[in-house]
Amino acid sequence: VAAKRTPFGSFGGSLKGLTATDLATHATKSALTAGNVDPSLVDSIFVGNVIQSSPDAPYLARHVGLRSGVPQAATALTINRLCGSGFETVIQGAISIAMGDSKINVCAGSENMSAAPFQLDGNAARWGVALGTNLKMRDSLWDGLTDSYTQTPMGITAE
Repeated sequence: VAAKRTPFGSFGGSLKGLTATDLATHATKSALTAGNVDPSLVDSIFVGNVIQSSPDAPYLARHVGLRSGVPQAATALTINRLCGSGFETVIQGAISIAMGDSKINVCAGSENMSAAPFQLDGNAARWGVALGTNLKMRDSLWDGLTDSYTQTPMGITAE
């Protein structure tokens, strides 16, 4: 068993150019090395992520695994459970082992909030906007960290 993490960065700081995949790959390779685990022995990889801030983010767990030397045959699951995403990966990894589905898992969480994109409403952007109105850019970071139903920050929702 081994654990590694990348440092916390500041918003718009020196880590802003790295994707969540880059950051998780670095930590995963380091953890596998520290644990003296051959990546080819990994059965499953679970990676938590809240704000999908790069084009490869929907494939985050798969890409982190492949870039870390984990076999393509290993299962890969990207999890979004807001603040609890990284912790949920540990739960899923433990369940996978307890159920006999795997023996060795990678469990991780990764974000690059500095890279969170601005977005447009897909319907308005693709099918047009009403005369006299404009397309409105939205900050996916703010949207992703605010519960739209209760209008409270993510950390208050006890996810």
